[in-house]
Amino acid sequence: MKSNSQFFHEDILMSNILETHVPDGREVDSYLLLRIVEEILCKIKAPTVVKTCLLKLANHENSQSEKFCSGIQHDIGNADAQKEQWQLVHQVSSEMLLSSSKDRSSHATTMSVLELLGNHSWGGKVVLVLAALAKCYGDFWLIARLFQTDVLALSLAMLKGLARIFGADELHQHWLESLRSLAEGMVDVTKIVIEFEALPMQYVTLDDGALAVMKENIQIACYWMIRSSMSCSSQITSMVAMSIKELSLTCQTWELWSLAYKINHVHAHLQKQLDDFHLHIEKNIDSQLMHLFEEVHVDNQKVLRTLFALKDDFPLLDAFSNQKVGVSILQNKEILLFISKPEVKFDRFLLIMQQLQSYSRNGQEKPYEIVWVPIVTTATQSNIDERAFSHLAEIMIFYSINQPTKLSLSVINFIHEVWHYRGDPIMVVLDSTGKVIASDAFDMISVWGEKAYPFSVSRERELWEVENWTIEVLLNGIHPLLSYWIEDGRTICLYGSNNLEWVRQVAYKMKEVQKSGILLELLYVGTNNVDHRENILTAIAEEKLSRYLSHTDISIFWLRLESIKKLKTRLGSGTEPGFIMREINSLLSFDTDKGWLLISEGSSTEPLKLTGNKALQCLSLFQVWGQKVNKLGFLGAIRKFLDPPSLIDQCNYCSVTPLIDDMNNKVVSCPNCLSTMEKYYVYQCMTS
Repeated sequence: MKSNSQFFHEDILMSNILETHVPDGREVDSYLLLRIVEEILCKIKAPTVVKTCLLKLANHENSQSEKFCSGIQHDIGNADAQKEQWQLVHQVSSEMLLSSSKDRSSHATTMSVLELLGNHSWGGKVVLVLAALAKCYGDFWLIARLFQTDVLALSLAMLKGLARIFGADELHQHWLESLRSLAEGMVDVTKIVIEFEALPMQYVTLDDGALAVMKENIQIACYWMIRSSMSCSSQITSMVAMSIKELSLTCQTWELWSLAYKINHVHAHLQKQLDDFHLHIEKNIDSQLMHLFEEVHVDNQKVLRTLFALKDDFPLLDAFSNQKVGVSILQNKEILLFISKPEVKFDRFLLIMQQLQSYSRNGQEKPYEIVWVPIVTTATQSNIDERAFSHLAEIMIFYSINQPTKLSLSVINFIHEVWHYRGDPIMVVLDSTGKVIASDAFDMISVWGEKAYPFSVSRERELWEVENWTIEVLLNGIHPLLSYWIEDGRTICLYGSNNLEWVRQVAYKMKEVQKSGILLELLYVGTNNVDHRENILTAIAEEKLSRYLSHTDISIFWLRLESIKKLKTRLGSGTEPGFIMREINSLLSFDTDKGWLLISEGSSTEPLKLTGNKALQCLSLFQVWGQKVNKLGFLGAIRKFLDPPSLIDQCNYCSVTPLIDDMNNKVVSCPNCLSTMEKYYVYQCMTS
């Protein structure tokens, strides 16, 4: 139990600490700095044998450096933005050097650092101090890692008096272990301070006393964190003195262990308090989510602030400016929440990007915005998740969550349970007031793109009512020349197979057709089975067999077909014609070794599908049916050739149809004998 004098001493200390704290809103990239600091302070272990240590550290470097560097390269790309905080780290380092002076106590140096960092938050203060300690600590260990194999490092170790420290001496090993333990403890406490300051305090309904106690404990913790950092730095610096005696080293080790014990005790106490705050906040967010989407809102701000609940006013990252922004920038707009894993498959991601990029190209203001919401399944992102998120965030054309790991667990549970997120990407659509108008528009956007705006189920039904089975349905937005081919009235042939020999034969026979002067485009679109795909594409490219989609575009092509199937299945029997569904199912379930060929003329609504040997036989007999191409068109000539012989000896049925647009591409079957009808032109005088 504390005595009155202890309470009096702590009151004076707290008063002195608070006098230095005059925050003015300055921000430090605490998460970036802490990642760098943790890499230095916590990834280096005190060795028992130097050679073993060096081998471990070398292996650690090989396995971690690439992951670490790739993770922070994007964050520190703007040197000007980071200049001030690096200058502060240097100033704190200078203060640390003074802490080893006999005329200056650790307390005096700590208060001096608190005054230097007075304009920053508590989390900003401690992470800047730890960064300064990491510089000193890192220099110390860099020599330890290299002095046995590098002449320069050995020379520096001798000048600094450090060569003997890295031997097998037991006293030095205890000292190194205490130093490491204290450094790790300070990193753990810093994480709690930063996490507490990021809590969405608008959901804290605890009494003021609980909040005040937590803040006071954090303030005291920050004082001891800074003071402990001063002690670590001072002891490392003092190692240059060659006259350190065993007694002195024992005292220094005891001091570090004492500070480590204190810091660990502070960490345990703060962790319990933070867990209580988290539990309290999650309950409030969960309670609000239950009724949030049933209420009527003036705009989407309350909904978005609840979904992205953080104390940080800037929870989003703008892809174009690479700046943190608040949800206010999304006010009065429809919002598409692109929910996925951090390592979302690139083809799915690219499909959405392709379908929703026309506004960004033509400069029009979008009536909607997209926000990428990566769902992290563990409390801490793995290196793989972090790298995948950083990579996609760099090439993103829309907004994304700045810190996916900080997304509320209540929100994540809501997304799983209410919006039925199961791991595959979904796109939840909120109107300008935050109301859900589509629980998953991913497939709709995959098929229709921005044409589906405002991305509602009713809009989707409208689109299907006027849609026909055409090449455009299959290739919309995937191949850049498709629109030109259609406008030019060319014959477009899509084909796919994992049988290279069948692919070669189709390509050779189509080249013979092209030599006859027919404007024909042959495009390889692969199959739904990825086996042998790379070999086929390589052969097509090297042998110049035909045009082809890239490996990624082939994946996108088949993803769109799957999306069409899902949409038609969801909408049910009311979405006639069922012919589209039958054709899609046929392509998705086709034998990949057999091969298929889909032929269309211009914007024809009745493409012809040929499969396997039937396709090869038909093309082989081009000299037979090709004579009627000028009269019947390419598709008409093939259909006439493939139609079974008429059961009627002679059919003279005729029909006069008024001329309409695209009549040249329309194929009409005889209702009498089912054969393809030939086209004739009739001129009628309209003068009465």
